[in-house]
Amino acid sequence: MTLCTTRFLILSTVLFASFTSCKPKTAKTSPPVEVSVIKAQQTDVPIYQEYVGQTYGLSDVDIRARVEGWVTGVHFKEGTKVKKGTLLYTIDDIQYQTRVDQAAGNLASAKTEVARAQSQLNRVKPLADMNALSKQDLDNAVAEFNAAKARQQVTEAALQNAKIELGYAKVYAPIDGIIGISNVRVGDYVSRTSSNILSTVSQTGTVRVRFQITETEYLRFAREFKKINERMREVSLILPDNSVFNEKGHVDFANRQIDPQTGSITLEASFDNQSGLLRPGLYVKVQLLTQSFSNAIVVPQRAVTQLQNLYQVFIVDNTNTLKVKVIEPGPRVGDMWIITKGLTPGERVALIGTMALTDKSKVTPVETKWTPAAKLE
Repeated sequence: MTLCTTRFLILSTVLFASFTSCKPKTAKTSPPVEVSVIKAQQTDVPIYQEYVGQTYGLSDVDIRARVEGWVTGVHFKEGTKVKKGTLLYTIDDIQYQTRVDQAAGNLASAKTEVARAQSQLNRVKPLADMNALSKQDLDNAVAEFNAAKARQQVTEAALQNAKIELGYAKVYAPIDGIIGISNVRVGDYVSRTSSNILSTVSQTGTVRVRFQITETEYLRFAREFKKINERMREVSLILPDNSVFNEKGHVDFANRQIDPQTGSITLEASFDNQSGLLRPGLYVKVQLLTQSFSNAIVVPQRAVTQLQNLYQVFIVDNTNTLKVKVIEPGPRVGDMWIITKGLTPGERVALIGTMALTDKSKVTPVETKWTPAAKLE
């Protein structure tokens, strides 16, 4: 092979390699991003509101001393049930027994005076009728008899009062219920003017719960009260351990006035408590059904994005393309958001989170099962 031929072959090879390297390469396209989608659902949604309340017995009766003296006996076990009329306390009654004896003696003396005056009147009246005695003597006998009867009535009242005070030396349970801790012991001195409460008896078969709502909520409830069905009058009780009390209650009444300092009004609901689980003084949450949406369209809260006052969702159409829809949201309930306008049931809503996807982006939808949360707030 000649030198010229060799040079020609080398040059041809170099030129072919150069032309080959200049051909454009085909760009690789990435597949559409996978996006979780759920279907907008239609369901009835009740709206509950929670309020902090406190429990009270059906009756909470404070036991107080009505006489003064030393406590000589405590006749109950604290924290147990007592019956109406059960003896709770005894107070030293010596001075009150003495007053009863004294009043009884005064009454006996008064009765003797009445008998003497009656006898005197019986002697004077016939003589006055025969004009053997003057009318003045008869009037004096009648007046003395009436005065003696009046003194007898006074002493009878004094004896009755002394007996009442003697009875107050024994303190009885005024109602059936559970009695609390005794604030006095044997040997303590009590009096009727003392502010100390001996103990308290509470009826707990039915428990009252008081809670407060704002004046705005009260006005809304008052206007729509006739429209509210029986279910919406029911209230649930959430205990401090977040468990739900097994009995439903009913709102019984509202206070007569709005508290001008807080702008709220007190409501009271009653709950059957035959189990005895609830005790007075317990702080609880009252869950009240305030509104109900029928056939509401709902989506997860994380499916809704907010830009200032604009709310929107991404839906996936039949071509698996994202499409922005402006919506009008209602209340948020549990993990869902009620959509009042802008969506129809069954539309596929994308849960794109923070992914950098925009309108008209192609996606690969991944159907996700979603059930609205049962626990409503």
